[in-house]
Amino acid sequence: MTTPSHPAEPPHLTDGVLGVFTRGSFALSDGTLLYDSSYSLTRDLGGRTVTLQLATTDPVEAHRLLPRLHHAVTHHADLHHRAVTAVVHTLGDGPPTPDDLTEAHTDLLLDTIEATSPTDLTLHLTDSCGTHLPDGYWPAVRFDGEDGVVGVTVEA
Repeated sequence: MTTPSHPAEPPHLTDGVLGVFTRGSFALSDGTLLYDSSYSLTRDLGGRTVTLQLATTDPVEAHRLLPRLHHAVTHHADLHHRAVTAVVHTLGDGPPTPDDLTEAHTDLLLDTIEATSPTDLTLHLTDSCGTHLPDGYWPAVRFDGEDGVVGVTVEA
C-alpha cells in the first residue's frame, strides 16, 4: 500500500467501457489512510464476480493499461481456459488425463484479471474445492501481449 499526500476520497479513474476503478484504503489507528497499490473494480464475467485490476498507482499509467484489460475482458473465457490448462500441465505430476483437465476446468475459477503492463497480464484463479492447492494458495498465470502463456506460479 502507498500513502498519497492528502486526498479527501480514495483515488479513482473512470473508464467508459469498464466503469470506475478505485484504490481501496485502510485507516491506521492514528487516522492515516493507506491506499492499495493498484486500481480495481469488480464485474460479472460469465456469471462470476471477477476483480479487474490495473497494477499501478499512477493514473497516466493506469490509462495505458486499459486497452490490455479491455482485450482480456473480451476474451476472458478463452484466457481462463488456457490458464487452467497451463496450470494442470505445469503443476501436475505427469501428463494430465482428460478427466484431470475436465475436473480442473470445473474447479479452478477465474478470480482476478490483472493488467501488469500495456502488453502483459496475469490471471489469478481460485481453487473452488480446495483439493488442488493448499489452503491460502492460488495459481497465477502470466500472459504476454499476444496471449501466450509465459509462466505459471503458485501465490499466497
